[in-house]
Amino acid sequence: MLNLNDKETIEIITTQMEAAQARTRITLKYEERVNDFSNSDVWSANVTAQTNLLHEFTELLANKLVQSFNATEGLHETEFMDRFWLKTSADDAEHSTITAFLANKGDNHELLSIVNPLSTDGYLQATDLPTLLQITAQDGPKVDYTEAELKALSALTKALYATGYRFRGVDETVLQPVAGLTFGTKFDNAAPLTNSATITEPGNVRLFVETDDPVASFHVYDDEGHDWMDLGAASEPGNGLAWESTTIPDELVGSNLTLSVNVHSDQNVPALDELFVTAANNAVLMRETDREGQYVLALPDHNDLTVTVDAEQGNISLGYPDATVQVLELVHNYPFLGTWLRGVLPKRPAFN
Repeated sequence: MLNLNDKETIEIITTQMEAAQARTRITLKYEERVNDFSNSDVWSANVTAQTNLLHEFTELLANKLVQSFNATEGLHETEFMDRFWLKTSADDAEHSTITAFLANKGDNHELLSIVNPLSTDGYLQATDLPTLLQITAQDGPKVDYTEAELKALSALTKALYATGYRFRGVDETVLQPVAGLTFGTKFDNAAPLTNSATITEPGNVRLFVETDDPVASFHVYDDEGHDWMDLGAASEPGNGLAWESTTIPDELVGSNLTLSVNVHSDQNVPALDELFVTAANNAVLMRETDREGQYVLALPDHNDLTVTVDAEQGNISLGYPDATVQVLELVHNYPFLGTWLRGVLPKRPAFN
């Protein structure tokens, strides 16, 4: 339970503060109480009491969040906040949740949850927030929210991001920032790098393909397409891939062995090719920057959308000058980017 004789606790309860500050101060106070419990013979093994303590502090944070949201631009004195409320729960002494609802007549519509809000790795989990498929759909599921509700939801998620909470899934909702949006992508292996050698005698052979790009996979084929990769071993000396064998059999004498190497490079990403064409069709220039693997789209509003390929990690990251602008807002201004994203995000596996 909360110690209402503690001056700092009372100050937290009675002082108006931004959500980020409330999260920090309440988390520190909670950790202080947990430390007191752990050093007590009475409370250290009392899981029920520990769970209740977590729930009490989670409830305090939820109340402070609502207080902060009511003073936030885009939420202050809105009909949305008149219907908005938070429910708290604690499953055990280590895990709690704050769940956001929008009340309707006879109904409570669940919006999202803050999972483990008093933990440094607490995160957001969407329940029913606008998705890319909804806002770009010609047919199929539509957004169920009014324009005023969408604006409020946008302000709400921006406030939660300012508090330090993030969605973990790129497909969860369009109410997350464009800047930093990262997702996996495929690489086109239709044209692998190759090098061949004619086998003149059994025994030793070394094949080498030069490349500075990360190697995804390789094979060693004979003239008939049989793979002899397991006959030798590969190494990466720093400027490519080498394959060596000391056990070339007589049956391969007179044949060609070809080392075929698939690499990850920004030059063989179908999603980038698709974006280049889509942007050009909408009179938007896409050009390469001085940074390896990075491209920039010069948007008509004079903001540059950067697209960066990390060949080592196999993903694409987006960048935008205003770190608060959400995917919803970008797609509203530039529908062609919504069309592109709809094709390349993880749940639409055309390019990933």
